[in-house]
Amino acid sequence: MASSMKFMFLVVACLFVLSQYSVAQKSCSYDYMFEGRYATRDYNGNLINPPPPNRPMYIAANSVCHNPADCSEKLETSLAFIGLVSQNFYNDAILQRKTIPELKSMIPVVVSSAIDIAREQIDSGSQRVIIPGYIPLGCLPIYKTVFQTKNLAAYGLSHCVKRFNYLTRSHNEQLQAAIAKLARERPNAEVIYADFYNAYLYLLRVARRNGFEIKKACCGRGGDYNYNIKRTCGATDIPQCPDPERHVNFDGVNLSEISHKIMASRLATLILPKLQCRF
Repeated sequence: MASSMKFMFLVVACLFVLSQYSVAQKSCSYDYMFEGRYATRDYNGNLINPPPPNRPMYIAANSVCHNPADCSEKLETSLAFIGLVSQNFYNDAILQRKTIPELKSMIPVVVSSAIDIAREQIDSGSQRVIIPGYIPLGCLPIYKTVFQTKNLAAYGLSHCVKRFNYLTRSHNEQLQAAIAKLARERPNAEVIYADFYNAYLYLLRVARRNGFEIKKACCGRGGDYNYNIKRTCGATDIPQCPDPERHVNFDGVNLSEISHKIMASRLATLILPKLQCRF
């Protein structure tokens, strides 16, 4: 799925907001996002390659410095974001109709993967690491469509599929415990949990107050949620709504740009007090 890339752009938006603030030590100011081994993007998503020298950067998940001599120094003044590690493991398993016990059995492996990446990032020199949780997966139109039922007991908040939100909460709880342990292991680094779950709930509150379309996807066709897993956004004759800025969901899998901006603003408010700059 493309959701991980969409969330990465949410990260860019969030950290752009963060960069406009200051803390007691010194203002935080990051100008670029470094993805993977070589690619760098500015705030508009434009590729810049190679990374500009001597500039603080966002370091995305699984980044590897290709010049080891400069790695530690650059990472010390960078903000590392670990990304949504292994989300597609859950997505694929859910669509394969795995049971909740089967899905929950995956959580320790997924959490461990994220923590291992964060630990490696810290040991490579990063001093500020952000690790996000997941939004309520059961609220996405794809799952509300595929698992639609007349059993009202299956639904909770905003007619979301309760069992998948339960899975998400379980993942996030185990992730937070693992982050706390990592922070104790690496006391010289700031390891911060990004609460995407509650940021999404905040988004829903804002959306309701402003009359946004919460239920249906903007780009899609068919059913209660304007989503068809066999005819998704981008296929021939699948329309996009004329007002995506009034929709929470863009294509049934990914949120809209306005949703990302609202969540980014909320995340900035939550993360900023924990983010201490020392450069």
